[in-house]
Formats: sequence, C-alpha cells, structure tokens
Amino acid sequence: MSPNLVGAIEGFYGTPWSWEERRTICDAIAAAGGNAYVYAPKDDPLHRDRWRELYPSSWTDRLEELASATTVRVGVAISPGLSIDPDAHSDRRDLATKVRQLLDSGISLVALTLDDVPFVAGQGAAHGRLTAWLRDQLDDQVDLVMVPNHYTGCVSTPYLEGLRATVPPEVPIGWTGAHVVNDRITREELDAWTTMMEGRAPLLWDNYPVNDLVMSDRLFLGPLRGREPDLAAGLSGYLANGAVPALASIPPIRSAVAWATGGDPLQEWATAIGDAEVLGLCVDEIRLSELLDAGDLDAADALLAAAETCEAANLGEAVAPWVEAVRAEAAVGRIAIRLLRGPEPSQRTLELMALGVSWPSIRRNAVSVFGPRHGFRPVMGQDAEGNWTCDGAALDHDRNAIDRLVVDALAASGSDIAHADAR
Repeated sequence: MSPNLVGAIEGFYGTPWSWEERRTICDAIAAAGGNAYVYAPKDDPLHRDRWRELYPSSWTDRLEELASATTVRVGVAISPGLSIDPDAHSDRRDLATKVRQLLDSGISLVALTLDDVPFVAGQGAAHGRLTAWLRDQLDDQVDLVMVPNHYTGCVSTPYLEGLRATVPPEVPIGWTGAHVVNDRITREELDAWTTMMEGRAPLLWDNYPVNDLVMSDRLFLGPLRGREPDLAAGLSGYLANGAVPALASIPPIRSAVAWATGGDPLQEWATAIGDAEVLGLCVDEIRLSELLDAGDLDAADALLAAAETCEAANLGEAVAPWVEAVRAEAAVGRIAIRLLRGPEPSQRTLELMALGVSWPSIRRNAVSVFGPRHGFRPVMGQDAEGNWTCDGAALDHDRNAIDRLVVDALAASGSDIAHADAR
C-alpha cells in the first residue's frame, strides 16, 4: 500500500526554482508514479517572512498555469510561524485571506508549515488549534497537511502532546525521521513515532536529495538508499525535499518516488539519470569505494577513465563545478592506480611528481566529489524542550575515495608522504 501523497517538496533554503524547472520536476514526479508537488521555498519572503502579503498576479498566474498543465497535484505551503499569534483573530484572518488567494489559483493542496521557529511554552497546542481552525475553513475537496516545529525523533514531548490533542486526525503531520537528515529510516522508528502519536501515520518529509546551507558543497545524485522496504506502507504521505539545482534533483527524486510507490528505485534512477550516470556514480562516493573494498583496480580504473570525460548531460549547467571536480579527481585517481600497479622506476618518479603537484590542489576543491573530506550534515534531533541535539554522524569526514587511493599508492611506493594520514 502506497501513501496517499507521494512526490517532492521545494522546501530548501536558497534560490527557489524557476517555474519552468517546477514544471519539469512535476513531469518527473508523474513519470515515476507520484502524484504531488508542494511549493515551500524558505527564501521566498511571501512564503515565510512576509507571509501576510498577497502574491502578485504575475506569480498567481504562473501557479495557475502550473496547476493546469501537470497531472500531479500542485500544493503551496505557507510558513507563518515566525510572526503569527496562532489564536489572534486578525492573524487568522490574514492567513485565511492568503490561503483563499492560493485556492483561487486552482490548487487543492495546502501545507501549513510551522517549522524552524523558536519554541515557547504551549506552542504545540497553539499550533494544533491553528491547524484545526484552518481545516475548518477549507472545503472537503482541499487537503491540508501541517509541518510542526518538533519534526524529528520518536519520543513524546510537551510540544507533541499538545499537537496530537488538537490537530484533526485527517490532517497528516510532517516528520523527517529520527534526525533532520538520515542515512537510514527504519520501520521501527516509524512505528515508535506512530505509537507515540496515538496511531497517526506521519507524512515523511525526506531530506534527500536536499543540499542547502551547510551541505551546499555536496550534490546527492545517487538513488535513494537506507529506507526499509516496508516503511512506505506505514506513511500517510511521502515528499522528497529537492536539491537547490532543480535538474540535478530529478534522478534521486524519481528514485524516491519509485520506492514510495512500490517500484524499483535503482531502475528508476538509472532511467532518469541517463547519460549522466558516470557523473552520478562519482559524485556519489559509494561506487568507487565499493570497488576499492573489493580490490578490483581494473574496474576502478575503468570507472575513473570514464569519469575523466563525464558530462552533465540532462542535469543542467548548475552542476558544472561538480563535473569539473570529478574530471580532475579522476585523473589523480588514475595516477594512483598506475603507482599501485608498480611502474618502472623512472615512470614511478614521474607519477609521484604528478601526484605531488595535483593532489594538494584537488583536496582544496570547493565542492565535494568521490566522498567528503570535511563536511557537516544536519544529522540532528530535538530534545523535549526543542533544543537541537547533534549526532556524531553529522561530522562527515575522511571518506574520500581518491584520497584513499593516493595514500595507498604512496604507501606502496615507499614514499614518506604516506606517513601523513590524509584520510
């Protein structure tokens, strides 16, 4: 059984997508079997900071055009949490006016997003009362989902106690998993959240392939991994949070939608990424690391040879920095492989000199490919008071497969450089 809503959310911090990109994303969602797209970019001021202001007609015209041109449901989120008084009549009136404008543009899906705002006492119940009031303002044909301020973890808190006592049971509540960003989400974690929420199935806001803020050096191009096969059956909805480069979001989003609807996420990813598959395999560090773990230098060399001439193909111009980095690092990785194969002494000296020139510069790349050297991801949760807690997996470092190759090659060559642990 699939969730009722399956698709993607434009919910990142950073430059929002263009309308043309949104149409392309909607078509990709539909191609993979999904049925929903939600507009929720944090950096749109009329979505969040200035939520009371109505959108200009030039914007609503494009929204109406998108809603009528695609087969997926187009939803829009409003994020008033920074300044709204949930019980104030004037603020509720402003919210209703804003929602009415969106509904007049032809949408039938509204998201009330109240995340990433300061916690105050009694906020959960207040957010729930606001959600219940908004639900009463909407026709039966309009669906409402809400994203709470406490959206991680599986343990009850005062905020969540107030929320579950006041949010109508037909309104799905957003949840990101145990943390904001998760390598794995298990059925055990889902069941714990559902039990804590008295049987309410969550809408999973899955922060993949999003790469905003502290993750802006990364590009998550690979297929969705780490989501247990029976997880989707326990969800009320599933939305993958897109990456800032819209076209680069398409292969992982299609993979995620296929997973959520019972399809094959790996095959869907391969179909979507097409001629950019080599780039996807190399930006995503897993494939080269797997080959090195297996000791298969021939296959590793073949992958790197292809990577030296990889192309962005259908992923757009925004991925150009990662294409350049993959090509440069692949060339260094091939030098390391030649050293591991034991060249003649004269050639060995030349290869070591080539590494000495090229390896330090690629380690200063502004973007991350073949695995992180130093990075931070929000593998973070929330405690009972709403304070953020940080898991050790948030610090993501020393997992670069090219560095691993180089260090192994230097060690095999007897170079003193190898004593400096670059991994």
